[in-house]
Amino acid sequence: MSSRRSTVLLFVALSLVLTACGGGNQPSSVTWRNVTLQMPDGWYVFEEEETRLSISNADIGPEAMRGVDPDDDEVELPTDVVAMFFTFEPRAAPADWRAYAEQQDATVESDEQIVIGEDVPATRIVMNYVTDDVPLREMVVVIPSRGIVVLAQPVPRAGQQDGPEVFLDYVDTFIEVLDAAQFGAPVME
Repeated sequence: MSSRRSTVLLFVALSLVLTACGGGNQPSSVTWRNVTLQMPDGWYVFEEEETRLSISNADIGPEAMRGVDPDDDEVELPTDVVAMFFTFEPRAAPADWRAYAEQQDATVESDEQIVIGEDVPATRIVMNYVTDDVPLREMVVVIPSRGIVVLAQPVPRAGQQDGPEVFLDYVDTFIEVLDAAQFGAPVME
């Protein structure tokens, strides 16, 4: 249960993570824990560690989040920033996320068994809720055979109210990233 909380706290602590990370890079693909993901055009890797990988449609490194470029010029940041957070959570189960949805008084829009990549079973849960007066819609994909949890969501700014709509604008991209994933042998711990 504590690893699930870590994933949840990832969203809450996103601003801390962003300031701790260097600027992102734009590879065409990235391999993490023996899973190769095709990056959507223009997307960045902004965090890559042994137990987590984070990708986004905007360079959300520390300079970008402060709204400045290296020459200290102001930068206009997009309002429709989305990210996918991949975390290694060997004991994660869909039931953990159903319980989280209930704790948040979330509306579960879908909860279904899916197959990602060529043949990897997973559970996809899409939920909608409000936290700190900010409406959220997010997709959680739990891949028990790999101990991987994927959280795909908008990265809202303070007071942003259109997060659920931004999610809908990008949900097909999130699904495409997962459907195109190529899974090698599981990483042994």
